[in-house]
Amino acid sequence: MNRFSRFLISAAAILGGSSLASALTVSVLPGGLRQAVSAHSDPAAETELKVTGAINAADFDFIREMTSLRTLDLSGATVASYSGAKTETGLNAANANTLPDCALMSGTFTTLSLPARITEIADGALGACAAEAVVIPATVTRIGDGAFAGMKNLKSVTIPSSVNSLGSMAFRDCPLLETVTVNASIRELPENTFRNCPRLSSVALPSSLTAIGDGAFAGCTSLASITLPAALTSVGDQAFTATGLTAADLSGKSLREIGAWAFAGCPSLTAISLSDAIEEIGAGAFFNNPALNVTLGEIAANLTAIPDYLLYGATSASADGLGDTQVESIGNHALSGMTSSKVTLPATLASLGDNAMERWANLTEIDAKSLAEVPQLGESVWEDTPQATTVLYVPQSLLETFKDTPQWQEFDLRAETSSSNGSIAEETAAPLRAAFDGMLLMVEAPCDILAAQLYDISGRCLTVSRSAADTRLTLDTAPFDTRVFLLRLNLADGTTPVLKLLR
Repeated sequence: MNRFSRFLISAAAILGGSSLASALTVSVLPGGLRQAVSAHSDPAAETELKVTGAINAADFDFIREMTSLRTLDLSGATVASYSGAKTETGLNAANANTLPDCALMSGTFTTLSLPARITEIADGALGACAAEAVVIPATVTRIGDGAFAGMKNLKSVTIPSSVNSLGSMAFRDCPLLETVTVNASIRELPENTFRNCPRLSSVALPSSLTAIGDGAFAGCTSLASITLPAALTSVGDQAFTATGLTAADLSGKSLREIGAWAFAGCPSLTAISLSDAIEEIGAGAFFNNPALNVTLGEIAANLTAIPDYLLYGATSASADGLGDTQVESIGNHALSGMTSSKVTLPATLASLGDNAMERWANLTEIDAKSLAEVPQLGESVWEDTPQATTVLYVPQSLLETFKDTPQWQEFDLRAETSSSNGSIAEETAAPLRAAFDGMLLMVEAPCDILAAQLYDISGRCLTVSRSAADTRLTLDTAPFDTRVFLLRLNLADGTTPVLKLLR
C-alpha cells in the first residue's frame, strides 16, 4: 500500500506577514505515484515533491504533468523496469536503474536530485528541463544522446569517472552552461556534445580522450582556451567553429587529423602550433580567421595538398616557408585574401585551383624558379591580384611556356637563377649522374669530385663534403626533412655543376 506524509515548513515573515510552504513526500511502488500524490494533493498545484520507494517509466509521465513543480527530489527512489502500455514518450519497455528516454524532459523544476543508484541517463532524459544544477550519480556508466540538451538554466556539470559511454548532443544548446569537467573514461567526445553553449568558458577533458567529434564545441563563443589531451589523434569537422579561442595548441605528437572547418570563423584566434605528425587537414580548417598569425610553411609542413578554403581570409597569415614544403596542389580559394608581398612556390607544385590565390593585393614577387613544369591552373586563380606589376621568376627552360599559358602570362615574367642567396651559381652541369637510394644520395662524375655542397631549395646550406679525389660520392640526407635539394659539385676539371634533385 502506498504511504505518504506531508510536512509543513514555516517561512519567515515577509513585510509584516507570514506564509506557509508545503512539501509533499511520498513512498511508492512502481506505477503508483499518480495515486499517491492525487489522493492528498492537487498535482497541478504542487511545488515540491520528494519520492522514495520505487518508480518506473509510467511514473515519469505523471511527473511531467506536475507543471508547478519547482523542487523534485528523487535521491531516495530507485527506478524499476517497465513493460506495458506505451508511455507518453513512446516507450513500451524500459530498463531498471535507468532514467528513461525523455523522462524529465521540459520539467519546470529548478532544483533536482536524481535517483542515487541509476546506471544510465537515457536519450533526452533531462532535455530542456529548468534545473539549475544536476549532480550525476557516481553509479552512472552511460549518458544518452541529448540527455541534457537545451537545459536553459544549467550552469555547471561534472561527468563522473564512472561514465564510459557518452552520447551525441549530450549538452547541446545550454545557454547558461559555463563550466564543464569531464572525468569520464571515454576515448571520444561525440559530435555536437557542447554545441551552441555560448557561455562555456572552462572545460577540463580526460587524459583518455583520443578524438573530439564533429561540432563538439561549435558556437561556444566564450571558450577562449582549452587544453587538449596528449593522446588526442583527431579533431572533427567544425569541432571548434565559431568559438572564442585565442590560441590552439595542436602540437601533440599523437595528433594526425584536423577536420574540415574545424577552427573556422574564430575571430580571436591569433596563434596555432601544429604537430609534425599531422597528416590530414580538412577543407576550410582555418577559414575566415583574420587575426591568425601563422606561416604556410607551418600549416603545410606535412601536406601534399592544401585543401579548399584552408586559409581563406587569413589576412595576418604569411606565405613564408611554402617553398620548403612538398605541396603538389593548392585547392579552390585555399589562400584567398592573404597579404604577403612575396611567395616561393614549392618544386613539387603541379596545380592551383579556382581562385586559389585571389585578392593578394600586396603581391609583388613570385619565385617559381624551382619548378620543373608549368602547374595547371583553375579559373581566376589570381583574381583581383596585381599580376601586371608582380614579377614572376621562372626557370629559363620554361620561360616561353609560361609566356604562352593563360593567367601565367599576365605576370611580369623573368628568368633568373635558382639561388636565393647567391651562393649557388646556375651553371651548365657537366655530364654526371645522381640518384637516391633511400636516404642516400649517390653521385658519379666524369672526373674526380673535390667537394660537394648540399642546399635546400631556399639556398640554405645543409652540409659540405670534401672528397679524397674520387669520381664517386655518397651523401646521407636522412637528417634533412626537405625533399628538394640543390647539389653543387667542385670537380677536378674546374667546373662547378649544379643539380636540382627530388628525393
